[in-house]
Amino acid sequence: MIAEVLVDIQHQAVDQVFDYRVPDFLSDSLTTGMRVKVPFGARHITGVIIDLKAKSDYKGTLKPITSQFDATPIHNPERLALSAELARVFLYPRISYLNAMLPSALNLAYGMAYKLNDPRQLPDSLKSYFEQDTTVETKAIATKDRRAFNQALKANAVTLIPLIKEKATTRKQTIVVLDDPSQATGAPQKKLIAALKASGGRLEKQTLLKKAAVSNSPFNTLLKKNAIHTEKEEIYRELETLFQEEDKPITLNDEQTLAYETIKKRFGKPDTFLLHGVTASGKTEVYIKLIKAVLAEGKKALVLLPEIALTPKILARFKAALDNNIAVYHSALSLGEQYDQWRKMHRGEVNVAIGTRSAVFAPLDDLGIIIIDEEQSDSYTQNDHPEYTTRFVAEHRMQHHKCPLVLGSATPSIERYHEAGAGRITKLTLNKRPLVLTPPAIDLIDMKQEFISGNPGIFSQKLKKALSNRLQKNEKSLLLINRRGHSWFVLCRDCGKRAYCPECQISLTFHQHDNELKCHHCGYKQVFTNTCSACGSKNIRHMGLGSERVEKELEKQFPDARVIRMDKDTVGRKHAHEQHLFDFETNGDILVGTQMIAKGLDFKDVTLVGVLSADMGLFVPDHYAQSETFFLLLQIAGRAGRREKKGDVLIQTYQPEHPVLQAVKELDYEGFYQREIAFRKMTKVEPFKQLSLIMVKDENHAHAMKTAMKIASALKKNKTIAVIGPTEARFKKLAGLYQIQVLIRHDGNATVYTMLKRIKETYFRQNTIITITHKPRVF
Repeated sequence: MIAEVLVDIQHQAVDQVFDYRVPDFLSDSLTTGMRVKVPFGARHITGVIIDLKAKSDYKGTLKPITSQFDATPIHNPERLALSAELARVFLYPRISYLNAMLPSALNLAYGMAYKLNDPRQLPDSLKSYFEQDTTVETKAIATKDRRAFNQALKANAVTLIPLIKEKATTRKQTIVVLDDPSQATGAPQKKLIAALKASGGRLEKQTLLKKAAVSNSPFNTLLKKNAIHTEKEEIYRELETLFQEEDKPITLNDEQTLAYETIKKRFGKPDTFLLHGVTASGKTEVYIKLIKAVLAEGKKALVLLPEIALTPKILARFKAALDNNIAVYHSALSLGEQYDQWRKMHRGEVNVAIGTRSAVFAPLDDLGIIIIDEEQSDSYTQNDHPEYTTRFVAEHRMQHHKCPLVLGSATPSIERYHEAGAGRITKLTLNKRPLVLTPPAIDLIDMKQEFISGNPGIFSQKLKKALSNRLQKNEKSLLLINRRGHSWFVLCRDCGKRAYCPECQISLTFHQHDNELKCHHCGYKQVFTNTCSACGSKNIRHMGLGSERVEKELEKQFPDARVIRMDKDTVGRKHAHEQHLFDFETNGDILVGTQMIAKGLDFKDVTLVGVLSADMGLFVPDHYAQSETFFLLLQIAGRAGRREKKGDVLIQTYQPEHPVLQAVKELDYEGFYQREIAFRKMTKVEPFKQLSLIMVKDENHAHAMKTAMKIASALKKNKTIAVIGPTEARFKKLAGLYQIQVLIRHDGNATVYTMLKRIKETYFRQNTIITITHKPRVF
């Protein structure tokens, strides 16, 4: 038997299957989707079995598979097929997608180990290393013993071998089992036996010791007497949660009922629905009702959210409604927690999975529905290696499982709304707000007039008054900004010099807490000083507006207010998202944050939303900048006044007459859509044409430009492709590499993807990196 194996090397040159002979001792146990160890060149690496066949077309002598890693397949036929399709469209090696479908804990780590050959030749000082096993990792060797191991290697007492193992570890607890109670003597031993009997003769060790109120001493004595024995039992790591909710009876209004019934009728069909519901219209209630209907039919459900910040509160709601039969999967979980949640899904122990972008690969079989909430969010696009979009994966899974795909949003993406208008997907509308009497009142504040009137500060007079009013009434406020860090950059007001990253040649961002200037692209940082390195001037100006600076200003203006800041700098530690949200709901006054606070959060006491930098994003060189700004502002506006209390939204801007801001003020999605779709048709971008960005990166600028020109020339031979460039990228140099870009506009047909794949294979070399991004954001 022959196995087609995709080796675990993420490079275009080996992005193909290789034939290996299946040895007799593995012929009955191997199947597709399993990971195996194979010889590749002069080393041994891992790979995934893609297919098994009787014969090979290879004329030479096939190498045999060395060993298998998995007792059961970790990839089923659905995921194997999906990886091939992702590699075809997004142009990254297929193995990178198979690895992306697994939790990090299941990724394999490579190392070296000493294997015991001849115990007689082994020095006594090293024998303790081999008491439990015949191999020991080199990294586990104490410094004082390394010389002795080198001598043992020369004496052939040990052999140095490559080691491949999973990063995963299962958590286990010690179970005590009763064997012979008659062996107990003395009061402590008898108390322990009595407690064990009362628990059916089997109990976790620490629980038993606590229940019997005894120490380890009588326990160890009973072990020696064979009165008891211990066993290791695998357990899952419990996910801690601060938010708790009770299940609430769901009564749908007429709009919700229509949406629910329309989707339910299409169970078992691969249909896509756009659920366009204004903020606070009750989309979550429709989701829960649909999931319960799916579970009643013996199927499973997958729910995707754009931000980790949304997960805790929504999870509490779903757990209460669905009897805790849920797996949670996102990047903020620890390695072990991700591993346990993945295994629950893979083993079929849960019927519902909730998570962020990576959860779209959740190993759930027999899906009955897929729900993507806040579908317009760019968080659903994976821009790092390997690139993919959640929508693409969800559509593939929808077709495979023949189940509905529900895309929910208060501000649908222009592409999806256009699809609905063309009749390619079904649009369902929720305009009523069951718990809200009126939508929030939105006011645009002209910051030019504030400056003219003598207020050069961050907060307008109206916003300061509104914040003070909410503090007096014990109500809560949200403040949105578009940038993390204290200030965007620092500038010498005498010579005009800015602090740049030496590797990326872009401005460094000032972080007051660390007194450092940091590059948000490569991680470079340097200590901030108040002296210009070019001219020696002390006249240094902090430019821009960051969340840390806003927090400091709030503390000055409202010293008694409880201010909580949420951005990427404050939520880095485990469970920080949930802790900040819980603190705000239970004890906070003002929540300051970036876009992670704009979507989906539901706090009943929030009656004021302030936007401090509404202009940011409107003038970025990006075809999608205006729609992203509109979506963000409309979403954050929807956080105010979500119950019986009236909500107010104050948007500070230097461009109050801008049509995007006027559309936000009027809550006019339809009007904005009509303007935006006309703009996109004129500029020939999605949904009318697709954009792809080919980026050439090289240490040598001339070589990068020469390669980009060759690529542009090759692309121009296809008359269906419009080629723009090559040109310097927005960041001319990033992480030490010069960047030259070629932008193309095309119809997205198979011929174009084949051509792009060939280009990447042709020009990707050791010193030249080629990346291809579909729907690039900034040019």
